[in-house]
Amino acid sequence: MRDHLNNDPLASIVGLLRPRTVLSKFVSGSGSWAVQYPNYGQPSFCLMLEGSCWMQLDASAPFLMEPGDYILLPATPGFRMGSDLTALEQPVTRIAEASPIGEVHHGNQQDAPAIRMLGGYFLFDPTSAPLLVSLLPSVIHIKADDSGADHLAWIVRAIGTETQSQRPGADAILMRLVEVMLIEALRWQPPAGREAMSGLLAGLSDTRMAVALRLIHADVARRWTVEDLASQAGMSRAAFAARFMQVLGIPPMEYVLRWRMALAKDMLWHDGLSLGEVAHAIGYQSASAFSTAFSRSVGLSPSAFARSNRAATAAQ
Repeated sequence: MRDHLNNDPLASIVGLLRPRTVLSKFVSGSGSWAVQYPNYGQPSFCLMLEGSCWMQLDASAPFLMEPGDYILLPATPGFRMGSDLTALEQPVTRIAEASPIGEVHHGNQQDAPAIRMLGGYFLFDPTSAPLLVSLLPSVIHIKADDSGADHLAWIVRAIGTETQSQRPGADAILMRLVEVMLIEALRWQPPAGREAMSGLLAGLSDTRMAVALRLIHADVARRWTVEDLASQAGMSRAAFAARFMQVLGIPPMEYVLRWRMALAKDMLWHDGLSLGEVAHAIGYQSASAFSTAFSRSVGLSPSAFARSNRAATAAQ
């Protein structure tokens, strides 16, 4: 619990997401080709190494990935990628393979690759991901000439090297590399003229909203009100509430509730704390008040949620 109570919202959220089970592989293509992958739901990333490739997420407009470009998808939707826009209209359906294989090649198998990328995916802890991923942008596209792109490229290449080597301790190193990659990608801000980030990242880049977010994460047990947070941010109650909703997409007290419930789920699942201990840690005056709020938010009582963890552990 103490690890997640600090005034750095980004670090505490990444810590609670507990990224793990990292797999990366090289992907190449030649000639005219396009593939379509179904909704995956877990996070994935990609670094374009050579050539260029079109990407299209669900029904959104396609965009071009060029050498050095990086993309992070916190909850990977169905997507298409291909050599050109014409090919993208008639893709071949593929399913991502969970086995570590050397390279996936699309298009003409005899031709030398015209494009090459390093892609990967991993898992978030299922106890916290549903509440927290919704606070993150659906896609982060960092171009090769953007600030921080070189550092991210180095991290992704290190992930690829570590995945391929399978040396002792690789899993521990990969988990830490992915945590660093996530923080680097999530704290990136688009340059002027590019579409602004949304959700938590937009809040952290807004001076007054960032003050409120740091306070919430540093002392989640405090009985926060909109008035308190507005005062700390130097704004009126109405102006603060409207700005918070505009920037983060949810009301201030809904954010407080989401963070409390994410912490509660983590403590019940991983730490085995009692209802009273969890209630006290996140700011509820009684176990019954916490139980009511948890059941309403999660759809299960805290006791039932904890029992589901014991059952899952026994099954494993």
